Amino acid sequence: MKKLVLVLVVAAGVAALASTAGAACSGTDFNNTRDSILAGCPCTGNHGQYVSCITRAVREAVRNDQLDINCKGKVVRCAARSTCGHKSTFVTCSQCVPGTCDTTAGLCDDGVTACTDSSQCPQVVNRCTTKSSAEHCQALGGVVGSGSCCAATCAPQ
Repeated sequence: MKKLVLVLVVAAGVAALASTAGAACSGTDFNNTRDSILAGCPCTGNHGQYVSCITRAVREAVRNDQLDINCKGKVVRCAARSTCGHKSTFVTCSQCVPGTCDTTAGLCDDGVTACTDSSQCPQVVNRCTTKSSAEHCQALGGVVGSGSCCAATCAPQ
């Protein structure tokens, strides 16, 4: 019985830490830190050099307690799924799905739009990748954007 209680306590602690880590990777502070890191590397040269620069900047931000260690991957993925260092024809390509309404909270899953049912909710990005051209993205039914998938929307840019 003591072992079962110990396992449950450890599991609860891990769950609490996981939810705290997830919270640290969202919100205005995280977005500002992420955007500052992304802006700190030149969007010239090749894509690999850009992603390497971001990786080094992320390590430095973690060392200086500017970024939670659990958010490293999220920032590096923003760089990896960006048009920086690609040919000028490259675009971000968002695959969008209908938004949903949390009727208890009265908000769509975008966290901003008030709703009473899902028909009132805007589309949300389900997946974003980079494509070699706007035509390629549109042929896949995607919404063309630019920059990084981290800034992707379902509205054409």
